[in-house]
Amino acid sequence: MDNRTAYVVLNLLPGIGPLRVNHLLSLFGTPQAVLAAKRAELARVPGIGDRLAGVLHHWEQNCSLENELALVKKAGVVLVTREDDDYPALLREIHDPPLCLYVRGNASLLGKLGVAIAIVGSRRTTHYGIRVAENLATAAALAGWPVVSGLARGIDTVAHQATLSANGKTIAVLGSGLAHVYPQQNIDLGRRIAESAGALLSEFPMLYRPDKRTFPMRNRVISGMTQGTVVVEAGLRSGSLITAGQALEQNRQVFAVPGKVDSPQSRGCHALLKDGARLVENFDDILDEFSQLPGLSRGSITPERAGVGTPATTENPGADLQLSDTERKLLSFLGANEASIDALISALGLPTPAVLGAIVTLEMRHIIRQLPGRRIVLNNRALAG
Repeated sequence: MDNRTAYVVLNLLPGIGPLRVNHLLSLFGTPQAVLAAKRAELARVPGIGDRLAGVLHHWEQNCSLENELALVKKAGVVLVTREDDDYPALLREIHDPPLCLYVRGNASLLGKLGVAIAIVGSRRTTHYGIRVAENLATAAALAGWPVVSGLARGIDTVAHQATLSANGKTIAVLGSGLAHVYPQQNIDLGRRIAESAGALLSEFPMLYRPDKRTFPMRNRVISGMTQGTVVVEAGLRSGSLITAGQALEQNRQVFAVPGKVDSPQSRGCHALLKDGARLVENFDDILDEFSQLPGLSRGSITPERAGVGTPATTENPGADLQLSDTERKLLSFLGANEASIDALISALGLPTPAVLGAIVTLEMRHIIRQLPGRRIVLNNRALAG
């Protein structure tokens, strides 16, 4: 047995977990040595005792490695352990990193995350929260940042969907085994994520069912593999606040979106802001926070990189620009006037994520700018050259 396989076995065993394994590794050196240790040696380890020593020493009687590997192969799942290069670098830094990750989709994405942002929030959303989550996820995707979330109903779902609509990469971290995707209504979304060069991942064995304990464990992975966590909407008892708390413990940045003072879905975010979370109105606020990271200067997203050609004019705002059909339609409708974002969405008759994505792209390229009251206008200075 090699160390990779030993990590899989340790992950399958009941009552062990990452923290106990970390302690065992500090004493025995490798996961292979842990499983080969004598029962008496294991029993003397603090926090193990005779019962867990028996579980470890007689591991073949307490899990079925053969059945698990067969399920993994049949489902087309990739196992990534702490031994592998594809294990997320940031996740290694937390105090209890998963022993292994089950991945459906693009496993290599995990080892090449670079900068990534977590976007989480309430299962009970408002139109405002949905709109903000779509804007943030779309902008992150266009900036090349993978978006990580938990595939839950509400804000998580919106974040994943908006990222896919913007042709970005998104990672869904589950609180269950990959054979039991939860919630079931998002099974199709999970499939789309895996098929779009994103990843569906879990630290739990294939047949593991979700429970109250698994979701906080899932949340620490979401925050642990990203530079920062954005909470879009959250009640005072929202699981998103657990994710934010874990992000702080992991020395990650926490962002919160302000909302209406009388909205229950805003109270959790406002509590985070009172405790020092960074206020977020748009993705620029996130970029500003990380502008000191290598390769992430505030000006790293420029009109040139976005593909801007010869400047257009207010009379012909789409001329000579490399624009998508949606962007051309938006500029044609806008003309020399200003319009609200809601009016643009209604007038164009296109999916909301597509319109929001076009708005974000055009803002990044300095072709349009947003006025107070969520109104859009052509950026005359950019168009004038």
